[in-house]
Amino acid sequence: MVNPKPNLDDFAGVLELLAERYSQVEGQGEQSAEWVRSAIGSADTKLEALRFILEHSSSRGKPRLLDVGSQIGSLPLYAMRLGIEATAVDNAELASDCGRILREYGVDYRVGDIGKEHLPFADGSFDFVTYMDVIEHHEYSPKRVLLEVRRVLAPGGCVIITTPNHASIYNRFSLVQGRSVNDPFNYFFETAKDQCVYLGHHREYTRVELRAALERTGFRVLQCAAMDEGLRPQLIDFRRACARGWLPALRSQGRFLAAAILGNVWSVLSLPFGRVLWAVGEKVD
Repeated sequence: MVNPKPNLDDFAGVLELLAERYSQVEGQGEQSAEWVRSAIGSADTKLEALRFILEHSSSRGKPRLLDVGSQIGSLPLYAMRLGIEATAVDNAELASDCGRILREYGVDYRVGDIGKEHLPFADGSFDFVTYMDVIEHHEYSPKRVLLEVRRVLAPGGCVIITTPNHASIYNRFSLVQGRSVNDPFNYFFETAKDQCVYLGHHREYTRVELRAALERTGFRVLQCAAMDEGLRPQLIDFRRACARGWLPALRSQGRFLAAAILGNVWSVLSLPFGRVLWAVGEKVD
């Protein structure tokens, strides 16, 4: 039986279910399964989004959620288990396998290129839209997406956004040391050389910019803060990575563990230094 409150253990179970299912897809295998499991590292923001939805829902019926840029679909699948009516949308490249798997579990997973097309939903179709770790991947202005999000939200509905904090203390330290804060150079230069459109981060935002993006598209900003992912998800991901050796795991995951620990300090001191920006915008007439 699923705990009615969003929690890390149940979310980890959803990821494991999806990992096993993706490993069975032709051409994917265990490497894809491990990629799905690694999503545990960003679990805290997803759990916080689900808590916000449940706490701000009316008692008249199931809250209606759209997850934009859903990718593997862990958030809408877990949302359904919590009694939320969940819909997902992503581009055709991701929605082919991801959408087919999620639809097997009852998630309405649609195909749509949010950069070129209108969202395939009527006006006022949703009470909440999650737009998490997506905005930084757009090779275009997010204004068109936010206006579409506003259109499909019901009056009083909310959009929840997460994205890397370009002004995090970790980026500031990197720049002082002469290191880039962009995606790893080797990945961009070599691994992505055959991509027609780069799939990594095109533009990251500061807290002021994210607030401005919401305000300029007709949202009232209810929350806008910098934060870090929690320590427990990072420890789970670190232990998983240790299966390949503790030293490689420390090299790849150590900075995320450190950020999770330091995040408690920034939170107590109310300093906007965290790696992640969290914002909630309400649709107002």
